[in-house]
Amino acid sequence: MRNRFLKSVFAAVTASVLVLNINLSAIAVTPVGNLQVTTGVTTAKLTWTKFAAGKVSSVQVMSQTGTKKVTKTLAATASFYTFTNLDSFKTYSFKVTGYKGTKIIASSTVSAKTKKILLYNSIFFGQPKDMNIGDDNQLLFALPNGGEITFTTTTPTVCQIVDTSYLKAISVGDCVIVASDPGDENYAAAPNETRTISISAPISSLNPTLLWSDEFNQTAGSGPNIGDWTITRGDGCGTAAGCGWGNSEKESYADCALKQDGSAMIITASTTAGDPNCTSNKSWTSGKFISKGKREFTYGYFEARAKMPQGDGAWPAFWLLGSNIDDVAWPRCGEIDIMEYTGSVPLRSTSAAHYANNIGLHNYKSGATTAATEFYNDYHTYGLLWLPSELTFYVDNKVSFKVTKNDTGLTYWPFGPNADKQDPKMYLIFNLAMGGNYGGTIGSGLTKAQFSIDYVRYYSVNGYGKVFGVGNN
Repeated sequence: MRNRFLKSVFAAVTASVLVLNINLSAIAVTPVGNLQVTTGVTTAKLTWTKFAAGKVSSVQVMSQTGTKKVTKTLAATASFYTFTNLDSFKTYSFKVTGYKGTKIIASSTVSAKTKKILLYNSIFFGQPKDMNIGDDNQLLFALPNGGEITFTTTTPTVCQIVDTSYLKAISVGDCVIVASDPGDENYAAAPNETRTISISAPISSLNPTLLWSDEFNQTAGSGPNIGDWTITRGDGCGTAAGCGWGNSEKESYADCALKQDGSAMIITASTTAGDPNCTSNKSWTSGKFISKGKREFTYGYFEARAKMPQGDGAWPAFWLLGSNIDDVAWPRCGEIDIMEYTGSVPLRSTSAAHYANNIGLHNYKSGATTAATEFYNDYHTYGLLWLPSELTFYVDNKVSFKVTKNDTGLTYWPFGPNADKQDPKMYLIFNLAMGGNYGGTIGSGLTKAQFSIDYVRYYSVNGYGKVFGVGNN
C-alpha cells in the first residue's frame, strides 16, 4: 500500500512538471523586435532588432505567396535579409524566427505587397521667359507622362514659386527653377528638369537721366539733323570697310533714302522700280547716318523705338563703333550691335559685342530675342545699358542678352577703361543694308523695304553716362 501511494504521488508530480515545462516553452516564444519590410518590384528587405548574444543560435526567414515558399537560415547575429526574384505586385507573408537549437525562441510575421513595374516618366518643361522686378507673376508650364509636377527654386532670394505654379521675380540675378515629379501608381519618378532665367531691374528703376535725344519729329521730307548726324554715302569702295561695306552688301547709301515723316525717321531701301527718284550706282539704294564727331558717348543707356522692314534680305541695324576707329582699326576699336535684324527671320532680333581677342583676331559674343509676332508688324524698343565692365541688351524693356568683360577673357576690353585708365567713346549709327553676310538672299520681286525710327534717347544711369559734342565737352 505504501509503495502504491508513493508511485501515485510521483506520477502526479511528474505530470505537473511536464505541464509546467510545456507552458514555460509557450511563454518563452516572444515577438521578434521591430520587424519591418521594404518592398521593391521584385525584392523585399526584412529588418529586425538583432537578438541579444546567446539568446538564439540561428535565425530563419521565410517568404510565401500562395504555394510559393522560400526559407533561408541565417547566423544568430543577422538583423536583415533581402529576398530577390519575387513576383511584382503580389502580397507576400514574411516571417522571421529565432531558434535556440531546434527550439523556437521568438517569431513574428508581417505582410507586404511588392511594387508594380512602373512606366518610364519624363517632364517636358517649357523655357520660362526672363523677367524684370515688378513684372506680373509668370505661369510655369510643364507636362509629365504621369503624376503631378511640383515647382521649386534653388535661388529663393532671387525668385519664388507662388500659388504652386507661378514664378515671382524678387531681386536681380539668375533664377533657377526645378520641375519635379515623384510619379504615381503607374509611372516611375521622373528625372528633375532645371531651367534658368535672368531677373533684371527695369531701366526706370535705375535712376536714368535723359542727356540727349532725337525724336525725329522735324518737317516731313527733311533728312537727319545735321547738328547731330552725318549722312554716309556710297557703296564702301574707297573706304577702310571696302566695297560692299566689308559684308558683301548690295546697296549704296544716298541722302534721298533718309526722310522724316513728321513723327519718325524713315530709311527706305529701294530699287529703281521701288523708287525711280532715289537711285545710285547700285541696284539698291538705301540710307545710313552716324553721330561721329557730333555726338559721342561714354557708358549710359541707349534706347531706340523702331519698326523693322519687311522682306527677305533687309538688314537694319542700330549700333555703336569706337570713336577711335581712325587710329585703332576694327575690331580693336570695338563694336556694339544694339539691334540687328534680317527680314528672312522676322521673329528674331539679335545683339552682339565685337572686339579683338588676346592675339588680335576678331571675336564676338551675341544673343537673340524671339518674338511671338513678326517684328515688322509694330514698333518695339531696343536698348543697351553700357557700364565699364558689362553690356546689357534690352528688347521691350526686358533683358535679351548680357556680356561681361570676364566673358571675353580680356584684360582690357574696348568698352571699358584702357591700360591708361582712359574711358572709351563710341558713336551711334543707323542704317538699312540689303543682302550681305547677315541679310542673306534678297527676296525675289522685292523692290522696297522701310526701317522706321520713332526716336533715339540717351541717359546717364546711376552716375554712368556722358555725351560729347556740340555744347558738350
